[in-house]
Amino acid sequence: MKISIFLLAAAIVLAPIIWHFSARMSQPGGPDRRLAGEHEDRIAYLEAEVEVLRNRIEHLEAAERTPGLSEPDTGALLPVDTVSRFGGFDELMLLSAPNDSNAGLTSLLLDDLQEIFGLPALRLSQKCASPSSEHLLALLETRDVGPFQAQLLRPALDSLERVLANVNENYPNLYRQLRNYGGFCARLVRGSDISVSRHSFGVAIDISIGGTLDAMGDGKTQFGLIILHELFYEEDWVWGAGFGREDSMHFEVSAELFQRWRDAGLL
Repeated sequence: MKISIFLLAAAIVLAPIIWHFSARMSQPGGPDRRLAGEHEDRIAYLEAEVEVLRNRIEHLEAAERTPGLSEPDTGALLPVDTVSRFGGFDELMLLSAPNDSNAGLTSLLLDDLQEIFGLPALRLSQKCASPSSEHLLALLETRDVGPFQAQLLRPALDSLERVLANVNENYPNLYRQLRNYGGFCARLVRGSDISVSRHSFGVAIDISIGGTLDAMGDGKTQFGLIILHELFYEEDWVWGAGFGREDSMHFEVSAELFQRWRDAGLL
C-alpha cells in the first residue's frame, strides 16, 4: 500500500512534540501564565496538524482502493478556519498556490478598460506615471479602508471596504497585519515593455501581511493570502495566485464585477 512516508513520519514526529508541551504544562513550576497560553495555542495547532495528516493518510488509503479518486492538495496542512483560533504565527506559512482559485470569474480585458478611460497616462514605464485620463481622474479616490489607505476607482474602494470589514470580523489578527503595497499606479506590468498593468486603471491592489511580501512566481502563497482570497472571491475579485505567473499578493476586479458597475452607471 503506497502511503506517503513523509506524512506518516510527520505524524509520528509531531506526536511526541505534543506530549512534550503537554507534560511541561502539567509540571509544577512550569511556564508562567503568558507562556502557558502560548503553549496551549501551540499544542492545539500541532494537534490540528496531526488530524489533517491523519485525514490525508486515510484519503491516500482510499485512493489505493478506488482508482481515479482525486488526490488532496498536498500543500495545505491546516483548514482555513484554523487561523481564527490560533493567532498570528501561521499567516505567513507557505502553501502550494491553488490552481482553481478564480473558478467562474474572468480577468478584465484591457480593451474594456481603455474603451471607457482611454490610455491612463501619456507615457507608461515601470514607474508610476501621472494619469492623463480625465474620466479616470474623476473616478479615482483615496480613502482609509480600515487597516490602510488605498487609491482606486470609487466602486472598487466600496467593494474593498466590504472585503476588509469581513476580514476584521472573522480574522481580526490577520486584519491588523494587512498593508497596502500598491493600488492605483499608471505603469506597465512588471518585467514587460508593452503590457499595461490593471493597476493603471485603479482596479487592482497588492496586499502584504505585516510588510512581508509574498514572492512572485514560486508557486507558493502565504496562508493569510489564501484566507484573504476567500473573502475577495465573495466580492468577485480575481486572485493573482491563479495567473500563469503566480502573483499571490495581487487582487483585481473581475470582468463580471466591472460589467455590473457599467450596467449600474457607476463608471
